[in-house]
Amino acid sequence: MKRLLPLALVLLAAPVLGAAFPATLRIPPVRPRPTGPPPALFSHRTHGSFACHGCHPTMFPQQAMGFSHADMDRGMYCASCHDGALAFAVGGAACGRCHVPR
Repeated sequence: MKRLLPLALVLLAAPVLGAAFPATLRIPPVRPRPTGPPPALFSHRTHGSFACHGCHPTMFPQQAMGFSHADMDRGMYCASCHDGALAFAVGGAACGRCHVPR
């Protein structure tokens, strides 16, 4: 019974911990931008088939943080998967796929 208790706690806590993350979040800009596209919108639901450990903490820390297209040009953050082969490429003419108005 003692061995089952920690597992039971993990199973009970998992939905609660998962609910603590927003379904969608704005990726904060690295620096304030008076003009240009709105900050990118990330959907946990759209990416849900990868599970949390698919991106956290390897590609993204589990906290809101900003990064730039220059970082993604180096294959970091979103571009780890959005490389044009695994998923649609970052950049190009499809800005509105991520930079959704408020």
